[in-house]
Amino acid sequence: MKVLLAYLCRYQDRHDYFLSRMPVGLVSIAACAEKEGHEVTLANFSSSGRRKTLRQIAAIQPGVIGFSLFTHNRIDTLKLVQEIRKAVPGAVIVLGGPHATFLAEEIIRRCPAVNYIIQGEGEGPFAKLLKNIAAGKKPVGKIISAEIVDNLDDLPAPGQFSGKLIGVKPADQFHFIITSRGCPCSCVFCSSPAFWQRMVRYRSPGSIFHEIQYLYKKYGIQYFSIRDDNFTMNKKRVLEFCRQLRESGLYIMWNCQARVDAIDEEMLIAMKQAGLEHIQYGVESGSAKILKRYDKHIALEDIQRAAALTRRVGVYLSIYLMAGMEGETRDDIDRTKELITKILPTDGIVSPVALYPGTLLYEQAKKKKMCSDAVWFSKKDAGIFLRTDEQAKKWMADLLLELERIQKKSAYREADFARHREVAGAGCWITDILEGDYYFNRKQHRNAEKCYRRVITEYPQNPWGHLRMDTLK
Repeated sequence: MKVLLAYLCRYQDRHDYFLSRMPVGLVSIAACAEKEGHEVTLANFSSSGRRKTLRQIAAIQPGVIGFSLFTHNRIDTLKLVQEIRKAVPGAVIVLGGPHATFLAEEIIRRCPAVNYIIQGEGEGPFAKLLKNIAAGKKPVGKIISAEIVDNLDDLPAPGQFSGKLIGVKPADQFHFIITSRGCPCSCVFCSSPAFWQRMVRYRSPGSIFHEIQYLYKKYGIQYFSIRDDNFTMNKKRVLEFCRQLRESGLYIMWNCQARVDAIDEEMLIAMKQAGLEHIQYGVESGSAKILKRYDKHIALEDIQRAAALTRRVGVYLSIYLMAGMEGETRDDIDRTKELITKILPTDGIVSPVALYPGTLLYEQAKKKKMCSDAVWFSKKDAGIFLRTDEQAKKWMADLLLELERIQKKSAYREADFARHREVAGAGCWITDILEGDYYFNRKQHRNAEKCYRRVITEYPQNPWGHLRMDTLK
């Protein structure tokens, strides 16, 4: 059966590095459908105009079309679905993703062009749906429940999808990988607790390594971004993955996300020795009061400890912050600014507190009559914010300015790199690359060359020294 799995971001987000990329979950479903013997096309229509997109879909004539629906892309995607219904009237149209999961009944009621919605984890239900369609059987209802995959290693690695690609550059798309599903925490602004039911399942270290090795050899991908909610939750798994990567002689760089209460120096050293260059922590606020309202279950001491360890080992430190929580005051923002000054992040992102379907904040707002499920069909905003007052907007700007101001002070310097070698080991090639980059950015090319040449000399199979040397020409 011809199957088209597609993604479309908002038109104004088409140049956004993250929002314009296809979600890894959709790629995983494509790999599973391909494994079942279907002729699968994976398409990212984010950079295509609507007319071109419809022509491409009509040319494929798929029997089944699946879209990932998020809150930010719901308007454009649902509009395209309506046009597809006219252009390819016989196609079965299926939606999945977080927005579709939590608003399934409302979407089915308002969008007759949609045939089915798969809630939650989609690989198993989508495979069964394709089988039933091929056999001429229709599911009883239009809303199909998730089926939990107990062993994630049973799924084909998303990056091993080998079907037709439209608007997808493998090096850009497949360097995003996910190695676990779920999070045991209950942050009120996050839909993960409801989507994954606070259960955590892991891919094995060998599964992760083999996908990275495959992508390195097939597409030449040398930098990876692990987008788990919390990559470091299982320390034993992290250490084993790093050991396999380090002993393989495969020299890649990578980044990951983690909670500040799920990291220690041993993990950071092991990860850096295996190529970790950058780690991102969900800090959210420097106010204990606001952290409690977010239900983060972390203390300011946890944040400071994780940041200090990260800087001691010599990995770039990035933080996520938010502004505009209910009850937040100028004093809370000032405390966050003070925290930034203390922990010295390399960079950071500041977001407004948003009300997304599936989050506890959203459910609380509905009970207070602040919004309803109908609002997503009347408003065209990418999201709805908890606070829209000018004060909250100013706080976001203040935190961004503080992050920018601190960058000169937070940058690693010669003394830092010397300490990094003592902690992470003199043979940690990432330290040489980062120190070389430090000199390169300051136009001290002779010093940069020394660092890069050290990598070339000591690790002949490591491409990063050669790549950096090319920038000096």
